[in-house]
Amino acid sequence: MPPIMRRIKFLHKVTIIVPLYLLLVAVITIIAVDIEDFKNIHLVHIILAILLLYATAHLIRALIFFFGRWVVAHTARNFTPEAQFNRYFECKPISHSSGKKRDHIVLLLHGFTTSPMEWDLLAERLCEENIDFHAPLIHGFGQVNPDQILAIHKSDWFRQVVDIYDLFAGHYEKISIIGHSMGGMLACYLAQIRPVHELVVSAPALFPQKQHGFYSKIVKNRFATNFVSWLIPMIPKPSRSGRSGPADTLDTETTYCYFQYLVAPIRLLFAMLQAQMNIKLEEMTCQRLTLLYGAHDITVDNPVIETFINSLGLPFQRFRFENSAHNIFTDFDRIYAIDLVIALLKGTFDQPDSTYYDYKCYNTSPTKGA
Repeated sequence: MPPIMRRIKFLHKVTIIVPLYLLLVAVITIIAVDIEDFKNIHLVHIILAILLLYATAHLIRALIFFFGRWVVAHTARNFTPEAQFNRYFECKPISHSSGKKRDHIVLLLHGFTTSPMEWDLLAERLCEENIDFHAPLIHGFGQVNPDQILAIHKSDWFRQVVDIYDLFAGHYEKISIIGHSMGGMLACYLAQIRPVHELVVSAPALFPQKQHGFYSKIVKNRFATNFVSWLIPMIPKPSRSGRSGPADTLDTETTYCYFQYLVAPIRLLFAMLQAQMNIKLEEMTCQRLTLLYGAHDITVDNPVIETFINSLGLPFQRFRFENSAHNIFTDFDRIYAIDLVIALLKGTFDQPDSTYYDYKCYNTSPTKGA
């Protein structure tokens, strides 16, 4: 945290919080000694109630925050913290470059509460195929200390992905994007304002989940958003019926290998819900749009997304993997999903293989060229 922010927080404690608590203690002491000495008892009760409410709110916030911090630290004990970088070593960005001038690079955008770790198998294949790629750690995730992300905003993510795109645009003629879940949403946003070659979205989080209905209404009001963010700084990931692991995958063993927040700062959720309101699929520019998802996904309503994209008249192809849930790149179909993505990137995809997935093509007219 910058020195100026530390001073501001210190002044806030000294000039506001400490005096209020001292006043609360003084009022309680006076009332406890002899409340009969006050002429307006009702006013005393109102003041006491306000002060108690204020103190209770601070206590609730502190308990939630420290409990969340403990859960994050406890669940991340198998990963290596790098305090000087405020991240876990395993969550660092991953990339590959041949060192030669090439015409194509792939950006990999990970999902909500996770990290570039979820791309490790795909990244390995991309290296074997000598395909340049870069998988950034999206702001707010994979961090040891979540204090710095309690005020994160959707613009932080938008700026990050655009900056990364612009950096590589000066060295590559074509940029493809593969995004999973929240990363799929950010991939769609990036395709709205920059030309994309292959746009592959896996279970993109384009709409709020049912579990987030309450929060999706709150984000429309700035005061409510700030108040809830202050009072409830961290929230647990929603439980999913029928899933024994911490993620929405059928292969629960692999999910324990990947870093993720089981309790996340609520600002991250609000930022994602606010970012979803900026997605305009009809404004995307891409050579080809591909939608991937698992048939057993209970995190994202993929059939609704498929119908919505089709209603816009956008040409796209859809692959539904029958033995996977939310993240096909870490689930039972991961090898087949990776093979498919490699074929799409290399331009060798010809006939769909119905053995591993269900394929459907919408609108055979050519998409807008990137």
